[in-house]
Amino acid sequence: MTCLPSQTATPASASERPDTIERSPSNSARPAIERAAEVLALHEDSTLATFPEPSDDRARAAGHATALMDLYRRTSSAEAFEALVGLVSPDLLARVRSRLRRLGAQLDPQEVLQDAIVNVFRYPDKFSASRYNAFAAWSATIVDNAIRRQLRKRQSGPAVALSPIEVLSQQADTRSAGPALAAVENEETRAAASAFQVVLTCYLAAFERLSDRERFVLQMVEVQRMRYAELGELLGIRAETIKMVVFRARKRINERMNAILRPVDALSPAA
Repeated sequence: MTCLPSQTATPASASERPDTIERSPSNSARPAIERAAEVLALHEDSTLATFPEPSDDRARAAGHATALMDLYRRTSSAEAFEALVGLVSPDLLARVRSRLRRLGAQLDPQEVLQDAIVNVFRYPDKFSASRYNAFAAWSATIVDNAIRRQLRKRQSGPAVALSPIEVLSQQADTRSAGPALAAVENEETRAAASAFQVVLTCYLAAFERLSDRERFVLQMVEVQRMRYAELGELLGIRAETIKMVVFRARKRINERMNAILRPVDALSPAA
């Protein structure tokens, strides 16, 4: 699974307001909105229909992001998550950079962005599509939390209990990293790579336990990007049947991976 993933503005500009991450989508962002609409249509998602008619492209993008996140929350669709990341990454990165400028923090914006995206991926059950711009507000909190975590890692001295405002107001440690820190970072990178390899191995084991039909359909939909209708015509069955096969295959993979990884989680130290 792949997680995809400024110019200085006056404090009154939208890109600098701490309470928003949306900006009017540029022409380069329009394909991402179109892809979002396509994925929602493929899954026959009706969340957008519950929102008011968007007044502009920014509202339209916000509504599509919320609908995609809600779709991912309900179905664990990798396709929905990929489309979501492609749609919101530019605005999330803009918010990260804006927050770091305000704090004077010497953090890597891309590293903070990846931290935020990972937490969007890990905690979909915490999301509620209560309004069209729900994802914008929810992801803003996730970005701020990611910055806090990065700042805590950089803080020197004994650990103390700080309020979120105090944490955000502190600058990161700008001292150059020594050999010891570099070694720790390399070790963390190797550990993350090993963990990802374990996840992929578990996925493969779960995938191989599917039926031949389920494996074929899942591969055609997720790897070859075939539409349900197109694949249904090829197999001589309805698109709704293809959708159900994909849903059940993903569910079985998720259940089997959880069964494999649960003993590992039980042995892991508490966070």
